[in-house]
Amino acid sequence: MGPDYSSKRRYARLTFKEAVTGDVTARHDVHILDLSLGGARVEHTSILRPGSSCYLRLPLKEQVVTVMGRVVWSTAVGRATANPGGTGMVYQSGVEFGALAPEAHALLSAFLESRTGNPPGGDSS
Repeated sequence: MGPDYSSKRRYARLTFKEAVTGDVTARHDVHILDLSLGGARVEHTSILRPGSSCYLRLPLKEQVVTVMGRVVWSTAVGRATANPGGTGMVYQSGVEFGALAPEAHALLSAFLESRTGNPPGGDSS
């Protein structure tokens, strides 16, 4: 896994028990491993370079929300199996969201609260 940013985190984070599929860009599929109002940890087979910008499409219930983000960290975590278009490696990356549009913020907040039973703002430790 990537560096431990939990002490610096501004938002509570939801960790998924089963992988949730999303897209980082139109070209790269990712699995969303955890999600907060401030960002997401994703797993993927294409290289995402720290510092690069990306769009992340989040499937929230019956709607898809697209947010702009920045790759904060990325690390190789294993080897991919049967991946004809990828690098042969599996990576995990931390994506920090930019300013969310009010609609996206409301949808993401409602989704996180419905999954955790808690409002998504505030620190996690």
